[in-house]
Amino acid sequence: MSKSCYFLQDGEFGLGNKTTIMVLKSLIRLFSKLQVIAISGKNPKMKVKFEELVKNTDSQERIKVLEYTNKVPELMSISSFVITKPGGLTSTESLTSHLPMVIINPIPGQEEENAEFLVEKGVAVWIKKKDNVARALKMLYRDTQKLPLMKENAIVLAKPNSTEDICKILLENTKKNPV
Repeated sequence: MSKSCYFLQDGEFGLGNKTTIMVLKSLIRLFSKLQVIAISGKNPKMKVKFEELVKNTDSQERIKVLEYTNKVPELMSISSFVITKPGGLTSTESLTSHLPMVIINPIPGQEEENAEFLVEKGVAVWIKKKDNVARALKMLYRDTQKLPLMKENAIVLAKPNSTEDICKILLENTKKNPV
């Protein structure tokens, strides 16, 4: 991969400080030609840690640190994949943007179920706590077929018009069975 742009997101209840910093360190250290958008969300301590890491590694030219933003669709449109927790909204936005996902630290329950589903459908890889983050990212980078295949799977799985489709179904059912 040449000059790709990666998207790392950590919101208010994010990925876990230690893991998030490990991921960003790995991206900086292992992939010197990659651009990264690191979003700290509503977590000012994470923003400071991101900025310190970027400064200490002299990687300001290719790592952009942002706080909470409502520009996620635009940022996803310039990204090659997303590293995040598999919450419902983020998973939906990623699929709609046809982005492969690297999943880290899903919350037990719905997010773990989302992670299992996305991995099963071939749109995500799940880096678990026992996994070596750097090794997992290297393997993904080295397998030149993996990300394109994950992207194809995301295109197939995405339902960009799902809200409109649901509304049409509801309207049809209302016409057939008025209240």
